[in-house]
Amino acid sequence: MISRRRFLASASALVLAACAGDRRTFDLGGSSDLSIWNWADYIDPSDDGLVGTVDRFRAETGIDVGYDTSYEDNAAAFDDVISPGLSGVGSLRYDIIVPTFWLAAQMLDRGWLEAIPLEIVPNHVNIDPSFLTPAWDRGARFNMPWQAGITGIAYNPALTGGRVPTVTDLFESRFDSGVGMVREMRETLGLTMLVDGADPTRPTFDAAMVALDRIEAAAASGQVSRFTSFEFADGLASGELAAAMAWSGDIVQLQRDRPDIEFVIPEEGAIQWFDTMVIPAGSSNIAAAGKWMDFVYDPANAAQITSWVQYISPVLGVRDELVRMGGESAALAENQILFPDAVTRQRLFTWGSMVEDEEAQVESRFAAIIGEGE
Repeated sequence: MISRRRFLASASALVLAACAGDRRTFDLGGSSDLSIWNWADYIDPSDDGLVGTVDRFRAETGIDVGYDTSYEDNAAAFDDVISPGLSGVGSLRYDIIVPTFWLAAQMLDRGWLEAIPLEIVPNHVNIDPSFLTPAWDRGARFNMPWQAGITGIAYNPALTGGRVPTVTDLFESRFDSGVGMVREMRETLGLTMLVDGADPTRPTFDAAMVALDRIEAAAASGQVSRFTSFEFADGLASGELAAAMAWSGDIVQLQRDRPDIEFVIPEEGAIQWFDTMVIPAGSSNIAAAGKWMDFVYDPANAAQITSWVQYISPVLGVRDELVRMGGESAALAENQILFPDAVTRQRLFTWGSMVEDEEAQVESRFAAIIGEGE
């Protein structure tokens, strides 16, 4: 592995960062605390003689990290923690949180994000250019993607009687075990819209309602037995679910122990998304947050994370680093789920934006269908 690039200042150093016309001062000296809120199983642990990313960061920087893996659902995170903490109702104790991109965009629109301290994140240049173009944050000044993934179909051939190549199969094929769908509205709804030939990159209210009709009917009939977060992996492993809408990286991880579980990009296409690191407004540890972002965007460090979580890395150079690591890590460099080629990318759709009040109606109806409505 290549030597890590370091940007460690002396104890008395001060870095002045320009942000939106203001100059901010960051004290880089001494030890400080950093609180991170992320999804579960989304970083390599210290295990089997290997030192995980959090522990290596602590050792290199002297920064004590509180790493919370209780982030399970974007809607719940927003309602229960983010909105109360950033709208003046309460306080938010996290310095970095990792929402899915569309929620990060909403936070930025509300003025709830600090700018990335670019002067202390030189590895910002390693962001894959495809993550620099979203209209909500061109140049990635307020977000640094953590991992990207694909929501497609996972299934157990022994329980389905063979391949499950289409989203349509999830609604029409009958299996002895259940069918699962994810609780993330934009992914389940986006995949379902593809059944009817609608484009989730340009979602309309009418197309969303047609898809919701289909999902609601499937739930009412028992065709869909569960709406899950990451629990679809346990359901597939136990046999409770024969097939499910599923996140690519979780299934690649599951295949270590259950190579019989298969993951496919459906014939209609799949939904691509990314979860991204943001610094909530008012964080008192922006410098520490910047150091973390710089550390995990070193290609060697990012490759170690990718080797364990097995999602799509947004960091340039990771593929070469995986090859250098050898063994199973090198094999990942040829995995089309982690490094999709041009043909595969043409079959991936990213959820677009809707008129705000219409999207709120769609979200409300979806929440009711999955049992989260008021």
